[in-house]
Amino acid sequence: MRVFSFFTGGKDSTAAYLRSCIDRVEPDLLVTVIPGRSDSYMFHTVNLRFTAYHALLLNNKILYYYVSGVKEREVDELRPLVSNLYESGYTVATAGGIASNYQRRRLEKLLNEYGIELYAPFWDIPQDEVLYRYLEMGIDFMLVSVSSNGLDRNALGWIIDGEDDVEEMITLGEKYGFNPTGEGGEYESFVLYTPRFWGYIRPSKYKIYWDGVSGYLELEKLSIERLTGDVKKLKSYSMGGVNG
Repeated sequence: MRVFSFFTGGKDSTAAYLRSCIDRVEPDLLVTVIPGRSDSYMFHTVNLRFTAYHALLLNNKILYYYVSGVKEREVDELRPLVSNLYESGYTVATAGGIASNYQRRRLEKLLNEYGIELYAPFWDIPQDEVLYRYLEMGIDFMLVSVSSNGLDRNALGWIIDGEDDVEEMITLGEKYGFNPTGEGGEYESFVLYTPRFWGYIRPSKYKIYWDGVSGYLELEKLSIERLTGDVKKLKSYSMGGVNG
């Protein structure tokens, strides 16, 4: 069985990859789909070019595939990709969906047409449980896009790497009425570390774009710090916080 991973560099697709390594087979290919529009209904849009760092840290291959980002058309544009992967022997694809029926149904339908199974291990898990599971898996991630009440400009760069962060995110979600996993588009993330990485990512240069209501953090330069001991501490590198 060959497995590839739809991979955005965010927490959800990373968690799906890691879970496949435990439950199925380790994916031997990361596929990052890059939409031509920032308002894509299907795909993550922020800092996608830096998934090459994740591939390096996982010692894995990566493929970039471009689509228009136009609603519905962008799904159909995946057909050549899926067909070629099936012909290459891939029978399972991992994806990081949690609750979006729009994304899951379209992706699953397309993959099934070519005999490829969609593996989305965190689908339909209670929202306040998902972040704790990611924490248990050792995933540290940073918020790189926010678009919800309760997550202001200061939330850009917030590193989620401990139980206090998860609890704060859940509390903010309850207070302001947003999904704490970001599945409704409230935020997008960028993974800095997992236990399968041979090092961890330090953002060193970035720009923040803010329109008064929402915004995003555009990474410009990263460095990889090799793991040299048992203790890793990212909190001191956090570039932001939140005002609850």
